[in-house]
Amino acid sequence: MTGIIALLLFPLASKLFVNTIGRSGGKLLLIVARSTPEYLLAYILLQLWGPSMLPAIAALALHNGALIAHLLAKRSEHLPLRKDAATGLARYGYEVLPRIYNPFMAILFYRWEVIMRETAILGILGIHTLGFFADSAIQEIRFDVAMLLIISAAMLNILADHVAGMLRKKLKLQQMSSC
Repeated sequence: MTGIIALLLFPLASKLFVNTIGRSGGKLLLIVARSTPEYLLAYILLQLWGPSMLPAIAALALHNGALIAHLLAKRSEHLPLRKDAATGLARYGYEVLPRIYNPFMAILFYRWEVIMRETAILGILGIHTLGFFADSAIQEIRFDVAMLLIISAAMLNILADHVAGMLRKKLKLQQMSSC
């Protein structure tokens, strides 16, 4: 969801796709979405939708998607285009997206690692993640269960870090710093 949101929103803040007025609105939308802490978004959505994983998924996807969209918009504005470059959807699909796809994937894999860590913390809000169950176990003085859940969360984060690193290396996505 984070990747889809980023790919849908970045054209709203890029001079390659919208005029100055539209770009101002797109940049404002991205500023609000990426500046609002995901914990606050999750809490608001939790109040609206009730206790489930959906508020956490939506909050993390929106926050991180807006962050990545902002970086992609900045990156796309520095792309040199030919004088006969396509416009509209053709520009998006054939000119800009293929040229920013590697940095997009590198950033997305990095944010995936961050999202994995943040899901454990969102459990404190009452969202049913590993953090929620670890917090519940501590409250019930079941420290063995809490420790097992904390170790499980750490192992999942290590696994996500390792898989993301392998994918970045396999796909040759190390040029993230140029974004």
